[in-house]
Amino acid sequence: MKRILTFVLSLMSFFMLGAQEKVSLSGTVTDFDGNPIDSVSVRLKNKKFENVYETLTDINGRFSLQVEKGNYYCLYAIKLSDYRKTKLEYWTWNVPIFEDIEINPQYNNMEIYGINVFEPQVGPYETYMIYFRPMSLKKSNEIVENQKIDKTAYEKVAKVEKLLTPLEDNIFDIAPNNITSDELSVKINGIESKILNIQKVKDYSRGINMYGYFIQVLKPEEIKTMDVVYDKITIVLNSLESNEIGMGEAFFKRIN
Repeated sequence: MKRILTFVLSLMSFFMLGAQEKVSLSGTVTDFDGNPIDSVSVRLKNKKFENVYETLTDINGRFSLQVEKGNYYCLYAIKLSDYRKTKLEYWTWNVPIFEDIEINPQYNNMEIYGINVFEPQVGPYETYMIYFRPMSLKKSNEIVENQKIDKTAYEKVAKVEKLLTPLEDNIFDIAPNNITSDELSVKINGIESKILNIQKVKDYSRGINMYGYFIQVLKPEEIKTMDVVYDKITIVLNSLESNEIGMGEAFFKRIN
């Protein structure tokens, strides 16, 4: 009897410890005027791009998930009824969830996709190099119209390139032709960072070329004394060319 009781207590402890490994991921989804957006799909994905957790925002734009501790590939947010009609998506990349964390997505018609961050290997390690791929809904719609692609098929298909006729140089050109520092805001841990360089590059993905941008930013002095393991980088692009705005974020584990 004593052995059975010990086994039961051990089993209960095991499950209690497992339950304690879950932490809270929460936030509020809004537009760029601060208005909450309800019924937004919020999905946390692994490296295979599988949805491991998902929920919908409430009438106040709020969402909350209890998730296992760990690093996640990305977090995605969009109201599916708006997708490719009036808006594109929001993404956060390299999401470290080891304690309760809040992420507050904003999105509109300029998608900031595929953010990657690295620290140049030259002392005094005062900058970050950031890559991202901006995607304009307006330019996407122009291609769809010019190629006479069925609009309903375009709004539903997972991989848009399947519908496209090969373009010159095999380029699907939906990025702004040019981006200036006046159109970009880059914050590190909520503090504005100075943009030093901007460079447009070709980016090969799934059989076609697209355009992305490399930017180099100066780390704000204030972040150097912050007691954090990860820096959170927030990019907001307000394109004057197309009058579109979008935001994307990424976490970078500090090396120093």
